[in-house]
Amino acid sequence: QLSGGQQQRVAVARALINHPKVLLLDEPLGALDLKLRRQMQLELKRIQTEVGITFIHVTHDQEEAMTMADTVAVMNGGRVEQLGAPTDLYENPRTTFVANFLGTSNFIEAEVDSSSGEEIVLKAGGGKLVLPGARCSAPTSTGGKVLVGVRPEKISLSHADDAGEIPEGRNRITGRIADSSFIGVSTQYVVDSPVCPDFEVYAQNIDRDPRLVPGAEVVLHWNPAHTFGLDAAQDAEAGVEEAV
Repeated sequence: QLSGGQQQRVAVARALINHPKVLLLDEPLGALDLKLRRQMQLELKRIQTEVGITFIHVTHDQEEAMTMADTVAVMNGGRVEQLGAPTDLYENPRTTFVANFLGTSNFIEAEVDSSSGEEIVLKAGGGKLVLPGARCSAPTSTGGKVLVGVRPEKISLSHADDAGEIPEGRNRITGRIADSSFIGVSTQYVVDSPVCPDFEVYAQNIDRDPRLVPGAEVVLHWNPAHTFGLDAAQDAEAGVEEAV
């Protein structure tokens, strides 16, 4: 009896024997366990490169899509929400649905204070944040609202006692750690902040600060270049349920 991985290899071989111009793969790895699924992702990518034909791969697994595809189309309600390279969709989502569906995003509702074209200065929670103009798809007239987005892995977390050591020019907000989860390669923190009640931070486990525990007062800071801006009229929770 063939294993799940062997069955998938046989199915792909049968489909390729007639030299099709396009091969449609509809959730081909959904029944495999995690380790085998990752092996098959790389093998399918290798096969596609060798045979040189277009693979259309349908999947609900965001990591699978990002790993395998040269071009990703994110579908929402039967229409294409955004089309592009995986890195472009992840780093420059045009809607909250795409930002939440591909990975995790933190959103802060902010008000435009000034705009020079190259950068936008925004007010949020009594402080100011800087956003590159090229990464903002929302109107930037003074007083307008913008959803400021940043990915959890882009953020650094410092204890409040070390706030003076944070380099100038970084976006920063304050908060209190509400929860932390050690998952091996990183620790995932949930921070309660005045500008976002459930701000998520993924910190690599390199030099762990033992003071960063639930209840600790902290400063979250990141390079402004890692910030993106979306129209505040959008639902900040769009795509969250679909990504679960």
